[in-house]
Amino acid sequence: MKAVEISNGVYWVGAIDWNLRDYHGYTLPGTTYNAYLIVGEKVALIDNTYPGHEKQMIERIKSVVDPKKIDYIIMNHVEKDHSGALPMLQKMLPNVPIYCTENAVKGFGKHYDTVGWNFKTVKSLESLSLGNGKTLVFLEAPMLHWPDSMFTYLAEEKVLFPNDAFGQHIAGCERFDDELGKEESLKHAKKFFANLIVPLAPRVIKKLDEVTNLKVEIKMIAPSHGVIWRSYVGDLLGSYVSWCKGESRNKVTIVYDTMHGSTDAMAKMLAEGIMAEGVEVKVHILKDGKHEGTHRSNVVTDVLDSKAILVGSPTLQNQMYPTVADFLCYLKGVEPGKLGKKKIGCAFGSHGGHGGTIKLINAELKAAGIEVINDGYEVYYKPDDAEQKQCYEMGKEIARRVKAM
Repeated sequence: MKAVEISNGVYWVGAIDWNLRDYHGYTLPGTTYNAYLIVGEKVALIDNTYPGHEKQMIERIKSVVDPKKIDYIIMNHVEKDHSGALPMLQKMLPNVPIYCTENAVKGFGKHYDTVGWNFKTVKSLESLSLGNGKTLVFLEAPMLHWPDSMFTYLAEEKVLFPNDAFGQHIAGCERFDDELGKEESLKHAKKFFANLIVPLAPRVIKKLDEVTNLKVEIKMIAPSHGVIWRSYVGDLLGSYVSWCKGESRNKVTIVYDTMHGSTDAMAKMLAEGIMAEGVEVKVHILKDGKHEGTHRSNVVTDVLDSKAILVGSPTLQNQMYPTVADFLCYLKGVEPGKLGKKKIGCAFGSHGGHGGTIKLINAELKAAGIEVINDGYEVYYKPDDAEQKQCYEMGKEIARRVKAM
């Protein structure tokens, strides 16, 4: 297991988790737990790995330097996918100081037995010299995405270590964005943003402005998950600004489940109407919510740059279908309404009794910050030709509203 030098005296010494398929409520093709070793006159380790992956990290460190020569441990975040090796490191390096925020000290105390640990709390713009042209500058980033979060910046090499910001969940042999490719790298970054960062969008914009005002040059972004950005930094930052501002395309996302095919027929006719107006549409059937392309995490990724979302469900025991309720619960947590521009939406569905699911769906859409544009459309049992035509016309009307936004 070898380290990868990413800049002068800076090494990736993380771990690859090839098997992880579900994390933070969304599907992923594995991930990496990125840790970084910086070698000056002194040696610093930034972040570490999830429990059970310590050996990978230690072996990579050994390919550069004896792990016992580490002088400082920098912790940008408490969560265990960043700090899981800390107990092992403390046994190996009992007196080595741990640099982190004051909130992080409290957080570590709730995760581990930290009695006797040598914490050094830092504030924004405080620095730590490693000698030999290596200076670390700390920038507190509370609620990006936990209260304890911070960024670390290697001034001379112009490398930003932003923890979870700008990350992607992907496992592979590629360590850099240009090795994976711009389109693929941004695709995974978009999914990460859509599922984890959307609720934090106002804070992200504020932090980006803060970094800009400091006139800090960033040549490389080394996040805690996924590939390291060295070739497409500008594209990444531009995408983050666009996503944070809620900039969307003329695009509609339709998401639904069906019991006997009635809601499915409605969804397809809605899509036909939308396409007839020249508007892009993505159609997702939830089913059991586990298969690639139908999981809620893939749906919210499409919602991110859509101007409208249509949610459909049959009525089951006077309630939404369970998969639809699950999706809407997840959507409320993502909070797309916190983005800079509004998204519109409404409900559709079928029933064999009293109905009423569309009212429940519309209420959940409102709770997620979506502007509900009508009362929705509900049919009794299977939609007949006239009702399917109504779905088609409803799709056209929604598309026209999207184009006017």
